[in-house]
Amino acid sequence: MTQFSETSPIFKREEVLREEHHPDDLPERVDEMDDLHMSLAPAARGVGANNVFLHGKAGQGKTAAAKAKLSELQHHAEHESNHLNLTTCYVSCESHDLSTSYKAASRIYQELTGRSRPTGYATDVVMDMMFEAMNDIGGTIIIVLDEIDTLGDDDRILYSLPRARAQGYVDDHVFPSIIGISNDLQWRDNLSPKVKSSLYDDSVLFSPYDATQLQQILRRRAAKAFRDTELIPSDKVSTDTDQNGDIVDVDNSDKGFLFQSEVLSDEVIPLISALSAQDTGDARQAIKYLRKAGELADKNNEVHVNADHAREAQTLVEREAVIEAMRKMTTQAHLALAALTALELSGDAPVRAKPIYGVYKSIASKVDADKLGQRRFKDHLRELDMQGIADGEKVAAGSIGGPAWEYQLQVDTEIAVEILKDTTRFSNIDFHQISNDRSYS
Repeated sequence: MTQFSETSPIFKREEVLREEHHPDDLPERVDEMDDLHMSLAPAARGVGANNVFLHGKAGQGKTAAAKAKLSELQHHAEHESNHLNLTTCYVSCESHDLSTSYKAASRIYQELTGRSRPTGYATDVVMDMMFEAMNDIGGTIIIVLDEIDTLGDDDRILYSLPRARAQGYVDDHVFPSIIGISNDLQWRDNLSPKVKSSLYDDSVLFSPYDATQLQQILRRRAAKAFRDTELIPSDKVSTDTDQNGDIVDVDNSDKGFLFQSEVLSDEVIPLISALSAQDTGDARQAIKYLRKAGELADKNNEVHVNADHAREAQTLVEREAVIEAMRKMTTQAHLALAALTALELSGDAPVRAKPIYGVYKSIASKVDADKLGQRRFKDHLRELDMQGIADGEKVAAGSIGGPAWEYQLQVDTEIAVEILKDTTRFSNIDFHQISNDRSYS
């Protein structure tokens, strides 16, 4: 007899608390969805969608909004329109390490054709293959480039795709456009003026969720995920039963609901919402806290999830998130982490960006990786800071120039080394040897 069971005293459908679950409705993002709708509406009229940039911190519903609105447009094309020939293509630039226009074009080609990614060709040839695939498909083609900032300084494809019709790269019956999604609020500002002017007709900012919005999101998910937990419309609440609790809004409608749970203590959802709102306003993070709190109660054979479970869940999730973020980073972000780790081992941290950049170039040469310019490299240092992997502090620059930044690791150096060495590129790198090399100073 094993310890495994097909049921849980806590969970009913825990899959709705996982990252891969995408809800059909986003009532907290009505305004943003309306803006996105206006960007896509021209496609339904036969003139192609606008290019649009969705930006905001992680966990604000950008990807979910794009997928939901494109699904709606696809339904219109298949069931309501007599002329809209729609093809959508979703590409995660970060997951596939699409750090160059060549890689991005080859991935788009693969998604559009279902064939293998072309290799061994010049960038011009791969771009031509991508546009020829669009000609073969025809109609409106909307390409979602999630984590578009992964492309870094190589913005050639971002200039060519929006101008494909004007430049004659595609035939007259083809209407390509881009939905770019980014968590990096500064990345767009670093694009060349010609790319900014051609790439984004529209821009939609997804601001962080507040505690009230997070409570709404968590209550909707909890009613599906946990046992003996439900949302009862206020007009169905009986006064002669033991239905206790407050009438709350869970979807920004005029219709209130009674949230009632035999599993979740009353303080759990308000506490998790407050913790997440004070930190990043990240719904993904709040949902993960809730799931982990339930798992902790389940692990301890308890039948109620309480505030202690929620606080312990926060600690565990934050630690896991930092380690997972380190594992999933792009090659360039790993190179930035490797350089900072080497300087941490040498005892030189906190250290300014310039010497970190020197070590970065040295390691990039050792692993045969592309070298970014110093400006784009600093973006990756800021990314490490945003993810809690490093700590950046503004300091006086001295006699010339404006303020500078100093960086140091926020995670144990041995953990950083272990994660980097698990990555094929860095498996043979001796970080202690690099830390003793003073040629960068």
